[in-house]
Amino acid sequence: MRPLFVFLIVAALALVGSIVFALVHATNDREADQLADARADVVQAVDEGRAAQEGLTAQIETAESTLVASKGKVVDSALRDELAGHIAAAKKLGDQQPPSVPEAGAAGLEAPADLDALEAQATEWAMTMRTASTTLTSATEDVQESYRQWQQDRKDAQAEADAAADEAAQAADQLDKALKSLSTTTDQLKISVRDSQYTLDWAAGLNGPTGPRKTLLAHRKEGAAALAARAEAKELGAVQDLLDRRETARLAIEDGAWAVRATLADGSNGRIAQKDLCKMGLGPEGQEQYLRCDAAEDWTKLAEAFEAELGKPLRVEYGYRPYDWQLQALDEFGAGQVAEPGTSNHGWAAAVDVPVDDGFRFGEPEFEWLAANGPKFGWEHPDWARAGGGREEPWHFEYQG
Repeated sequence: MRPLFVFLIVAALALVGSIVFALVHATNDREADQLADARADVVQAVDEGRAAQEGLTAQIETAESTLVASKGKVVDSALRDELAGHIAAAKKLGDQQPPSVPEAGAAGLEAPADLDALEAQATEWAMTMRTASTTLTSATEDVQESYRQWQQDRKDAQAEADAAADEAAQAADQLDKALKSLSTTTDQLKISVRDSQYTLDWAAGLNGPTGPRKTLLAHRKEGAAALAARAEAKELGAVQDLLDRRETARLAIEDGAWAVRATLADGSNGRIAQKDLCKMGLGPEGQEQYLRCDAAEDWTKLAEAFEAELGKPLRVEYGYRPYDWQLQALDEFGAGQVAEPGTSNHGWAAAVDVPVDDGFRFGEPEFEWLAANGPKFGWEHPDWARAGGGREEPWHFEYQG
């Protein structure tokens, strides 16, 4: 029995040893796995930090370019100062070395606790790099946005300046046109005021009705007052108001003069009723020009042929000349230069004067065409008005029907 007992004891001890060995080996494997996992975490943290650190180089270049491009061109200059500080900090971080990760089993990495400290160090280093990268990117974008805002503000300011310049140019153009119109209307009003005195004197000499003459006299006084009035030449509103006043006064005088003439109309030379005449447009002095209606009809046909041939309108400078206008013309030009009042073909509403500056000089194409073709439409250049004919008026044509 003793040998069997001994054998059993030995066998039991062997089994216990085997179990102990297996347990020890399993523990060692588990610790090794833990060390490997811990080291892998450290390596990952370092790799992430290194990637962020390597990315700083390009970010720094972008940030520096942004600083150069935005110099003096940002809404908030403090943002550029902040970016410069972040660039300097990023450059320092770019020179830092990451924590060193020894190989597994190396001295100092004999337990997971050893790697915990290293992982914390690597994680903090990686976090510093990522934070620097994020901060630098954000600061760069802030400066870029401030730069874009500066550009937009500049564009807006330029647009406002351009709009203001356009508005000023338009205002200047309007003022210039108003001043030119005022000058023209003023000259015309002076003529209306002057001529209306001839109308008043003529009507008074014929004992014309006093009512229309009083009305014309009142209009004439207002015309004189309008001529005496002044306006600030640089104020469009004031110029326009004066222009309107003078034009209104001029029209009132012209209407009043026709009303006086109507009281003396008897169908004779210079005393034809306005209702028996046809309008031919405004003359250079702003007064409506008239012709006898049959003469006006044929002149219109002649004008159409003239324009078709020469490509320009045929204008009437002077047409019918009322008796009072004939008196004024005699005073202005003298006997021998105009017909005696009551004898002019203008007084029969059967003559026109065309603008000399429209080409109506002897030898000019316009005159030659009109002289040659006018008779086809009943309009002739009279002998006395031809070259060598006495008074030589290439602008004067008469209606023969």
